[in-house]
Amino acid sequence: MLEQRKVYLNKLQAAKVKMETTNAEDSCAIVDILWFFPSMKRCGIDKEQVNLYVCKQESTGDTLYVFAECGPDKALPFFKGVNIMKGDIKRKDLKEVIVSVPENFIIPKKAKYVFSELLWLED
Repeated sequence: MLEQRKVYLNKLQAAKVKMETTNAEDSCAIVDILWFFPSMKRCGIDKEQVNLYVCKQESTGDTLYVFAECGPDKALPFFKGVNIMKGDIKRKDLKEVIVSVPENFIIPKKAKYVFSELLWLED
């Protein structure tokens, strides 16, 4: 059962995502998606409503909580080797976000988070 829950960003740590390429224009971090929790609310009503991706960064092994703008549900073609592009990382002045997660789901204090879209590169 999913529930709407507020996540207070002051209890988390904004991540400094380690980019894995040196080309400044196309710098990206490669992550594997462990879990995806799309917003259960209709998008556009609440600016604090976000999709949540729980990811593991391939190069560092860090767990990243990626908050992505609420939008039409994307088909997830795969869960491994997904990119976070440096240019897609956003700074938000929000104090909290609302996610749709199972009632027993916990984001640990000081967990690393980032606001970004994810990019699936298909061959």
